[in-house]
Amino acid sequence: MRRQSLPGMRPEKTASVWLITFADISALMLAFFVMLFSMSTLELDKWQSVISRLTKGEPAKVQLRPAPISAHSVPTVDVPPALPLGYLGQVLEEKLKQETSLGHVRIHRLDNMLVVSLPTDILFLPDKAALTPRARQALFEISSAIAQIGNQIDVHGHSAPAAAASSGTDWQWRLSLERAVAVADELKRIGYQRNPTMLGLADSRFRYLDPAIPEAQRLELARRVDLVIHPTDGGT
Repeated sequence: MRRQSLPGMRPEKTASVWLITFADISALMLAFFVMLFSMSTLELDKWQSVISRLTKGEPAKVQLRPAPISAHSVPTVDVPPALPLGYLGQVLEEKLKQETSLGHVRIHRLDNMLVVSLPTDILFLPDKAALTPRARQALFEISSAIAQIGNQIDVHGHSAPAAAASSGTDWQWRLSLERAVAVADELKRIGYQRNPTMLGLADSRFRYLDPAIPEAQRLELARRVDLVIHPTDGGT
């Protein structure tokens, strides 16, 4: 079988035609990588710091971040990690000892969570969901310990059983949720960087209080907002 040749070419040179296409592709790829290298930027000061530590045998802890490629790049936000609950509990207990306005705040462990119970009598006026100036001051004092932590915090609103069965419970659910939202909004305004989960539980947890406690004290304990601090990070 005879091999066909291109018009105007001698048969012995047809086998090397593909080299022309290969050379063109190689030149284009080389030009592409040269353009990529010329467009890249490097933070020389941080690079020099990494090199100096490596030459000294020390582990480099410098984090290199690429420079923004445009003025509209989304900035990165560093969120603190979650802290041990035992440490947080000690910090909050010390804070309660120093601030007399927080004397009625209670801290206890529930399963693997840390619960900070805030009596609504110092946070809100009766049957209201707007924080009082005293409440804002109390939350501000607590915020020095929890505002900048990375732990997930849930805010649970509670209420006491209705005095009369005819009054219904719908308003209790609504009021407990509105109070939880008010506390969560204040925490975010102060500086807590996560998105708290807010729940209105009304008097559904009243039966879990110790029945040996006097009734008046049980009703006071029932009217509260709990900050439930988890041992893990939360979503943003």
